[in-house]
Amino acid sequence: MTALHGFEQTRQRRIDELDAVLHEYTHAASGARLCWLEREDENKSFCAAFRTLPYDDTGVFHILEHSVLCGSKQFPVKEPFVELMKGSLNTFLNALTFPDKTCYPVASRNSRDFLNLMRVYLDAVFFPSIHEKPEIFQQEGWHYELRGGVLTRSGVVLNEMKGAFADADELLINAMNRALFPDSPYRFVSGGDPEAIPSLTYEAFTAAHKRFYHPANSYLLLDGSIDQDESFALLDGYLSQFAAIDPDTQIHAQPPVRAERRTIDYPLPAGEPMQQRWKLGCGYVIGTYQDAQTLFAAQVLSDVLCGSNHAPLCRAILEQGLAEDVVLSCDEQCMQPNLLLRVQNFREADLPAIQATIRDTLTALCENGLDREQIEASLASFEFKLRERDYGTMPRGLIFELEILASWLYGGDPGQRAVWRRPRRPPVLQRGVRRSARRHRHRIL
Repeated sequence: MTALHGFEQTRQRRIDELDAVLHEYTHAASGARLCWLEREDENKSFCAAFRTLPYDDTGVFHILEHSVLCGSKQFPVKEPFVELMKGSLNTFLNALTFPDKTCYPVASRNSRDFLNLMRVYLDAVFFPSIHEKPEIFQQEGWHYELRGGVLTRSGVVLNEMKGAFADADELLINAMNRALFPDSPYRFVSGGDPEAIPSLTYEAFTAAHKRFYHPANSYLLLDGSIDQDESFALLDGYLSQFAAIDPDTQIHAQPPVRAERRTIDYPLPAGEPMQQRWKLGCGYVIGTYQDAQTLFAAQVLSDVLCGSNHAPLCRAILEQGLAEDVVLSCDEQCMQPNLLLRVQNFREADLPAIQATIRDTLTALCENGLDREQIEASLASFEFKLRERDYGTMPRGLIFELEILASWLYGGDPGQRAVWRRPRRPPVLQRGVRRSARRHRHRIL
C-alpha cells in the first residue's frame, strides 16, 4: 500500500454507530501511531497523546503538561496557549493529565485555524523551550520564595496540588488507588503530592520529556472532515525529525489484592468538629479494558445502586441516618477499570453498621436480583446519551478520541469503545450485573 507523507495504513473499517470510517496508520520513520475517524463533521479535532506512567509522586507529567505550552522552537513567546485563546477560532483548546496518559486536544471549524492549532501543539510537545529555559520548570513546577523573611516554596502545579490535597475526597481516592494498585504506576498521584513535588529536579524533569514525549510513545488522533493531505504533511514534518525507538512504557496489570482495612488522616478546618467527618472507601477492580460487557455491567450497576438517593444502596444507608452521602463511581479511563464506593461524613461509632448495611444490601440484591425496571431505566438512559451524542461544550470528536484511547493506549482495538449495542436479552445483562456485584477478588477497604 502506498504511504502518504510517511504514513502507512494498517487497517480501515466502517463504524456504523458513528457513521464513520476508522483509519489506522503507522509512521514508519518515527514509530508514531495515528487514528483518523473520518466522518462528516466540520468541527475538526486533533489530539496528541502520550503514555505517561508515573514512577513517583512528584507530578512530573502534570508539570510537563503545563510547561510545554510555555513556548517552543517555532513559537518562542512566553504563553502561546494564552495567545491562542485570544486570537484563535478554536472550539476547544486544553491539555489534560490522566493517571497513565497526557493529552493535548484542540478543535476548530475553520480549516486554516485548525492546521495552525495543530502546528502550535506539535511544536509544543516535541520542541518545547523547557530544555533551554529552566525558569519554565521553576515557574510551573516549584521554586523557593522569600516572603516576609520566611523561605517558602511556590509554583503553579505545587500550589494547585496544595489546594487539591485540602480536599478529603481527593486524599481518600489517592489512598484507595495506592491500596488497589500497590505494584502499578496507578499507585502514584499523577498530579503530584505537594510533599513530593519539591524533590523533582530540573534534570529529571527534562529527562522525562525526552523519554516519554518521543513520537514512538505517541498516540495521534484526528477526527472530522479534515484535509488529509495537509494534515498528514504537517504531522510528517515534525515526526520525520525523529528515529523510531522502543520507549519501553508498557503497562502491566496489577495482580489481584485484598488489602486489609487501612486508615488515613486528613485535616479539618480550624474549629470544625471531627465527630461526623469520617469517610469510608471501598474499591473493586472489575476486569480490564478489554472486558467490554463487564465494564458496561459495572456502569449500569453504579447507576442502579447509587444513581439517586432512592437507589437501593444509597437508600439503605441514608434512611438509617448513618451518613450524609453515598457515591459509587466507575473509573473506566485506565487499564483496569474499577468501582469506587465512598460513604461520606459519618460518626466512627457507625462504621460497623455502615459496613453491615453495605454487605447485607449487596447480598440481598445478589440473591433476589435487581429491580428489572431500574435496569431498563438505566439502559434507556445510556442508550439515549449514546444515540444523541450530546456532550455539551466538548466537541464530539474529542470524546470519540478519548474513547479510542481507552483501549488503544493498552494495545487494544481502537474501535472497541465506539461500538455499542443494546443487549437483546436483558436477563443476560441482569445476571452480568449480579456477577459484577459478587466478583471482587481484587478489592480494598
